[in-house]
Amino acid sequence: MTSRIPAILVLLAAALLAGCAGRAWREARDADTIQAYHAFLREYPDASHAREARARLELVRIRKRPTRDRYEAFREEFGTADLLAELRPHVEEAYFLHARAVGTPAAYREFLDDFPDGTFAARARGNAEYLERAGFEGDTEALSSFVAAHPESDFAAEAERSVATLLARGETRFERVGLMVDVSARTPGRERLVRVFVERARTTYAAVGLHLVAIPRVEAAGEAGVDAVLEIAHDESETGSQMEGGTFTEPGIVATTRVVLRRMGEREPIWADAFEYRAPLSARRDDVSILFGPGSHSSYWAELGGEFFVPVAQWSTQRALREPWPFQRPPVAVEVAGKRAIVLFGDGDFELLDLGDPAQPVRLGTYRRPRDLATFDGVVTDGTRVVVFGPDGAEIVALDGETARREVAFGRDTIGSVVDVANLDGTWVAATNRGLVRLGRSPEDTQVLIPRPIAGMARAAGGRVIFADGISLYTATLPQLKAGRVESELRLGRGFNPTRVRIHGEGDSAVVLGARDAVWVDLESRQPRLRSRIGGSESGRVRDAAVMGGRLFLLGHRGLQVADSAGERIVDSVDVEARERIGVSGRHLVMIGERSLQVVDATPFVAPPPASR
Repeated sequence: MTSRIPAILVLLAAALLAGCAGRAWREARDADTIQAYHAFLREYPDASHAREARARLELVRIRKRPTRDRYEAFREEFGTADLLAELRPHVEEAYFLHARAVGTPAAYREFLDDFPDGTFAARARGNAEYLERAGFEGDTEALSSFVAAHPESDFAAEAERSVATLLARGETRFERVGLMVDVSARTPGRERLVRVFVERARTTYAAVGLHLVAIPRVEAAGEAGVDAVLEIAHDESETGSQMEGGTFTEPGIVATTRVVLRRMGEREPIWADAFEYRAPLSARRDDVSILFGPGSHSSYWAELGGEFFVPVAQWSTQRALREPWPFQRPPVAVEVAGKRAIVLFGDGDFELLDLGDPAQPVRLGTYRRPRDLATFDGVVTDGTRVVVFGPDGAEIVALDGETARREVAFGRDTIGSVVDVANLDGTWVAATNRGLVRLGRSPEDTQVLIPRPIAGMARAAGGRVIFADGISLYTATLPQLKAGRVESELRLGRGFNPTRVRIHGEGDSAVVLGARDAVWVDLESRQPRLRSRIGGSESGRVRDAAVMGGRLFLLGHRGLQVADSAGERIVDSVDVEARERIGVSGRHLVMIGERSLQVVDATPFVAPPPASR
């Protein structure tokens, strides 16, 4: 009898403990906080509700800071249907943002499979449709229907703007332009300068079928029957010593020419620019402008490499321009995949931006490279990996939605200085000053495929690469490169001096930039064919180029210029702020400049304008 008393006491104690644990669990569940679950597990680590308490502790943590990784880990460890159902609404936004960062129709469709009736479902459905239909390729009716059906989509605002821009192309088109040339009376040789400005303007506009009509003032535009006015104003004056580049300049004479192209009735000009030329006081003549003095021709007049030019446009092209997106430091390169832009900085850092609404880009993620003295000036992606490259080699970064992680680095001592990188059948190939180099899984795993300095390279259609040395343009497949052979050669000549090869879209044509000229090359057959050539006197200094919808776009110190369908003459211009590098996003051009990113809707340049409303 006495031996049973301790057993009864044990049972009573256990029952009492279970009752206390039960009350504590109910209190913890009522509170449903991290502190409450911590307290319960500290007091009752082996209670029957301990595992559930650990699950709910992690669930509350995820509710406070929901991420995909934490949800996936939770599902792996505590994946009961009721807990997952409770948690899913809290992680829906994280999964949507991941789909947005990936930026493909498949990513949005996968999201919709998981969250078909969620808060972000309508937005994702519209985004997927827009991407699947390639932005409806400039069809105004389809774009308008899309906006009406999917107002929640991230692309709805820009789709509506594209419709307005397409209509503006037809509604603001002009054929007669008033010309006003105002050279100040104090300018020596004023009459000669007026004649030169008029001659250059008439020649430029006549080449694109625009008729210039001389008018004495803007108010006379209506009487002259013109819809736009080109104003050229010039003045020359003495100036004192100035600080330039850390040193003082001598007193001299400054010639300033201001050029403005404006459509009548519109506040924003189509184009506005100013050109300056400085000469010493000794260059002043009583009867000759300093623009015709020694050295001025090569420094000022465009046909000899100078800055001055007459901008040309045939409609209010500023309507296609979106406001610039500022950066705190200068970007050096941009790569666009779908509606995502990767903007690279000189130290190897990059930002990932969503351009669904290019008037309001969204920063999706940031990659911060470990600090050292290496510099980079190029970036390329295959969708899941990013390669940054430049004078100090190349680095491959794994990209998972909005997160990025460096996988491997190839230093300059291993592969040389890199001018471009392309992905051929899953293999990265770098164009360097040592030749074409295959990049492997480690710095030791590399192979020189073509042992000569390469000036530029890009991936073409059909699994080919196109690259240039100092004289010729070559095409080859990866097996051919591994065998030390090329598929074809197109000689450009030593004087051309290729500096960059650019391919966008389907990869059936390329633009090769030279020291002065740009050539458009047809790649539809195995043997590249020269399609057109634009000289520096026509385009000015070109820093980058793109082909879209069968049209050639050139970016440089004259802004964004659009060539005719033959690719031989500039017929339109857009006064962009960003003038360094260019990428293609659907039917939009994405440019970077000194401290900004800017987008131009290229749809009205490549699609026929609809009838005016």
